[in-house]
Amino acid sequence: MNFVALDFETANSSRGSVCSIGLVEFEQGHKKNEYYRLVKPKRNYFSPMNINIHGITKQDVEDAYEFDELWKKEIKDLMEGKFLIAHNAQFDMGVLRAVLDQYYLSYPMLAYNCTVNISKKTWQLPKYNLKAVTDHLGIQLNHHHALDDARAAGEILIKAGEHLEATDIKDLVNKTGTINGMMHDTGYEPARLNRKKRTRMPEAKSYVAATTEFDRAHPCYGSSFAFTGKLDGMKREEAVQRVINAGGQWHHDIDSNTNYVVVGNKAYENYLAGKKSNKLERMETLLSQGHSIEVLAEKDFMKKLKGSSI
Repeated sequence: MNFVALDFETANSSRGSVCSIGLVEFEQGHKKNEYYRLVKPKRNYFSPMNINIHGITKQDVEDAYEFDELWKKEIKDLMEGKFLIAHNAQFDMGVLRAVLDQYYLSYPMLAYNCTVNISKKTWQLPKYNLKAVTDHLGIQLNHHHALDDARAAGEILIKAGEHLEATDIKDLVNKTGTINGMMHDTGYEPARLNRKKRTRMPEAKSYVAATTEFDRAHPCYGSSFAFTGKLDGMKREEAVQRVINAGGQWHHDIDSNTNYVVVGNKAYENYLAGKKSNKLERMETLLSQGHSIEVLAEKDFMKKLKGSSI
């Protein structure tokens, strides 16, 4: 599992008053890098309540950088294009948005999820705060130290994956039925705990090619396609079947092996206007990580089906 665990501490009730940040990068389920910094808030006021929680004072951050300097020099590269997790991500991602807004900085492109939500879908516990979950799992915790809290959130995710026998992050998200949040340069979408019963979608293995003799010169042959938005020219199932018949593959979800994302006419208009579906947000995250995925408007997809390379 590859992801970055995040935690912020704030100086007062303002979410933009970051006074410390902890980031822990996990690669293949193991800690790879750890990052911790004290941060000098723009309005350097520390409330007694917050000091009592984390112990950081105005004097502690007197020589620290403000967030905008750290963001440009260090933090952005640790987050951009990554999958982030936090325990109570609503708070931490809210802090990130607030402090970026405070300094007029663009949002990074990233996906994220919440280990509170994942814990609720994995274990039956009386409470799901960080201390309760770490106590249940036997994880050591120096609570309200940003690095230690981030590290604990990462270990919770790893243990949830082991408990549910998830092969990777995508599999864990699917098995817990949670919904990833997204951040991008024009806004964000919150991570959610999906309580509704999920509609079962047809699986790729249910589509069988009508022939075993494929035209290897066909532009769909050997390529993988995902779809988003309603198609005007045909039903989604027919489009998938025609891709399979041409020797292509269908991906229900977009991943690093997807070659094309076919976008229905209305969804394509929205995309050009900056309104993106979850799949298109996922695609842009993968693009930011260096993967090659091409967006196809419906008319261009139809040309491919007819054997034109466009």
